[in-house]
This record gives sequence, structure tokens and C-alpha cells, in this order.
Amino acid sequence: MLTKHRTDDFQFLGGPYMFRTISILFAAALFFSCTSQEGSNRSSSAENTDRLVILSPHRKSIQEEFVPRFRDYYRQETGRDIRVDWLDQGGTSAGLRFLRARYARNSESAEVDIFWGGGASAFIELDQAGFLEAFPVSDEIRSQIPDSLAGVAMRNEAQTWHATAISGFGIFYNKRALGMRNLEAPRTWDELGHPRFYNQLSLTDPRQSGSASIMNMIVLESMGWERGWEVLTAIAGNTNHFTHSSSDPIRAVVTGDVLAAMAIDFYAAAQIADVGAENLGFALPEGQSILDPDPIAILRGAPNRLVAEKFVEFVMLPSEQKLLMLPRAEADGPRRSTLGRMGVNRLAYEQTEGRRVIDLNPFSQESSLQLDMERFARTQRVLNDLIGAIFIDTHSDLKSEWGRLIQMNGDEASSERMRAFSKPPLTETEFLELADQWGDDRLRNRTINQWVDFARNKYRRSQL
Repeated sequence: MLTKHRTDDFQFLGGPYMFRTISILFAAALFFSCTSQEGSNRSSSAENTDRLVILSPHRKSIQEEFVPRFRDYYRQETGRDIRVDWLDQGGTSAGLRFLRARYARNSESAEVDIFWGGGASAFIELDQAGFLEAFPVSDEIRSQIPDSLAGVAMRNEAQTWHATAISGFGIFYNKRALGMRNLEAPRTWDELGHPRFYNQLSLTDPRQSGSASIMNMIVLESMGWERGWEVLTAIAGNTNHFTHSSSDPIRAVVTGDVLAAMAIDFYAAAQIADVGAENLGFALPEGQSILDPDPIAILRGAPNRLVAEKFVEFVMLPSEQKLLMLPRAEADGPRRSTLGRMGVNRLAYEQTEGRRVIDLNPFSQESSLQLDMERFARTQRVLNDLIGAIFIDTHSDLKSEWGRLIQMNGDEASSERMRAFSKPPLTETEFLELADQWGDDRLRNRTINQWVDFARNKYRRSQL
């Protein structure tokens, strides 16, 4: 029986089953052959693909315009493909914290090639920490982008950073919403503190935003310590809420949820280009604003140094600078969205005359309000924490008391009450001295808690 069973099995195997077995074996062989070929192709493709890692607080629209064009440029220049990894930590301050943490783990390299965007103060801080590597750009680029523009440095002496754009800081407002309330558009910082704008402003927490931080410093520098704090306090009192992102106040103005916001020029310009100048407006307070370079730099221990060098020069080319300056409708402008920025390349300005989103040409400007960026970089963290403690962490008390003062005094609060209401917890001299000690975390935390207590007691005491 056993032999017969085996014979039957053998006969069965020799029939249709044998055919299926051969088919399966053939298919398996073909699959492994294709898989092997595919793996070989992937390996070959990987060998022909370079990499670039960029850390940037720039908004997504800049990434979407520049990265695809760089891929094409790189392929044309080198015959190789490029993979660009774009890291976004949520803002300039968060990006700096990310780099400090990376270098704390490995002092040789943060495994990032480039830091791009965020204002000069961030790059001064990075340079002082030793996180940047020198890269002298070509003579051709230097002939098109001078060392200074409108009195503003376009690169530092060591050439560890280079400006790719410049930014102005001012007031973004909703024309239609203002018109419905029969209000004039605010054009100076102190106008933002007027009682008519109570609960009608949106601001960004400077601990999350480099542009918000610099605008606070502009007010203090242009108006003086005491008067500057009066204006900042009134502006904070008029603020509906503080946001974590610089783009949120812009959206609030566009939708009419608030009437105005302190804003960086390119956020405003892009919205005005899309929505229309009849609906939205932007003002640079005369004599009370600065031009700030928006730099790019190669980081210490960049794993893809040669690729990084190509990208740095790429974003300074006239053809790429026009992406920043032109509206989307222009043939040589951006493809996806209007960026609304001021470039730094002389040829780009010559080639875009009469077509730019922002008419201002810094090459025809002699100078602007000068801000000591070295001092700002040294004091920025202290100022951010001070603003956070007395305006943001205590905002409900501040706003309630400011509303009460407005009701009591009408449009003009008494100077005596206003001085008491806006008095900061330290003098300018004490503020500057404290900046040198701010690396002491115990001192920092203790001082911030004292400031919060000072602010709450001040706002509540003024009600007595």
C-alpha cells in the first residue's frame, strides 16, 4: 500500500502539479532577477545623488520656490541629482536651540549644512558660539552685492554669513475694517498704543519669533527707554492675544479679526499682492524702522560642504533673487506664490524695475535707522524674557487694567498713571548689566519669577 501510494503521488506530481511547480519556480526566478536589478538601479541612483541639509525658519513658500530650482541648477552644473532635506523647527529661536543641542552632543558637527534666514542677530549669536564656517563668495557675487547697502552690512568681516535679502519692519493693517469703523490707518508705533485700537491688535510672542523680538527693540531704540516702555505697554494692552507664529497675526489682519499688527514687510507684501492694495496696507514708521539683513551661512562640520557652497551662491544669483522680488504673475518670478521680499543683488533690481512687489530700492537709499546688532544679539534673550514676563504671562491682568484706565481717562490716560502702569522692573543700565549674566539658569529663572510678580502686583495695585 505504501509503495502504491508513493507511485500515485509521483504520477500526480508528474501531471498538472509539476507544471504549476515549474511555473512557480520560473516566476520566483524572474522576481528575484527583477528585484536584484531594481536594487542595483537604486544603488546606482543613490551613488549619483548628493545631499544637502538646510535648517531654516523661512516659510514653506520659499522652500517650494528655491529647492526645485536648485535641483535643476545642480543637475545642470554637476550632472548629478541632489536630495535636499529641509528642517523647520518652528522659528528662529527654536532653530538656534536645535543647533545648540546638536553641538552639545557632538561639537564637531550638527549634521546640518546650512542655516538660512532669521535676521542678523541670530547669525551674530551663531558666529560668537563658533558654529559658522567662513565662505568667501566669488568676486562676481561681491561685485553685485556690496559689503553694505543703505548703511546695513551685507556680510560680516570674517564672511561667515552673507545677506540674501533685507527686511523692513512696520505696521500691517486692514483698510476695509478700518474704514467700517471710520478709523485712520496707524502709521507710527505710538499710534498702535492709542485707546481706539483696544482689543484690535495681534502680536507674536518674541520668545518664539525673531522678527517680533527685533520690533520691540526698534521701539525702545527709536523712542528711548522710558517712552519706549510706555508705547510697548499700551500696544500690549491693545493686543487681543499673543501668538506663537509670526504668520498668525498676518492672517488675523487679513480676515478682519483684528485691525492691525506689527509685521515684517514681506509677510505683509505677499498678502497685499494676493488680496489687493485696496483691502490691505503696510506702513514703515518714518524714522522708526530699520533694514535688517536676512543671512545664510555654512555650519561648522557641514557634512556636505561643497554642495552647501553651491547653494549659498545660488540664492544670491540675479535670477534667483528675482524670485524674492517679483509677483507670481511675472514670467521670471516665482511659480507658486508671491514672496514679496527685498533682494540684495544690484543686477536683480536693474532687471525688475517697475515690476517689484516692494517698490523700495535699497541701492538708492543712503541709510536707515541704525540698530546696534551686536548689542541686540547680546540682550535679545533678556528682552524676550522681560517682554514675556510683564506682557504675555500676565496678559489678562495687563489687558484688564489697561481697559479700566481707558474707561476712566478716555482717549488720554494721565501721564502719572501711564508712567506707573508702564514702569519696567529695571532701568536700562540694569538691563544691559543683566544681559552678561543671563547664561546662569538659576539667576534667569529667579529673575523671571520676580518680574512676573512685579507685573501682577503693579497691575493690581494701580486699581486701588
